[in-house]
Amino acid sequence: MSVPIADSLYAQILGHEMLSHFKAEEGNILQRIREIDSMAVRILEEIRAILDDDAIDDPECFERIDRIVSIYNKNDIGTSRHDWG
Repeated sequence: MSVPIADSLYAQILGHEMLSHFKAEEGNILQRIREIDSMAVRILEEIRAILDDDAIDDPECFERIDRIVSIYNKNDIGTSRHDWG
């Protein structure tokens, strides 16, 4: 498959521009990745605490599920598996 010369040149220019942008924004991007990673770990810790909570007497686990879905909602993570309020 032959790529037109104009497309090749545009792709090369665009690639260089993107690399320049990412290099300039590298610190911001890495900081955002760290923030997202910290948030993910915190969410998992909250979920584990719910699963390990012996004070929740709920054999069907509805309360645990509701609490976990609440964590999702609190962090703007949608799920279609919970529709009872």
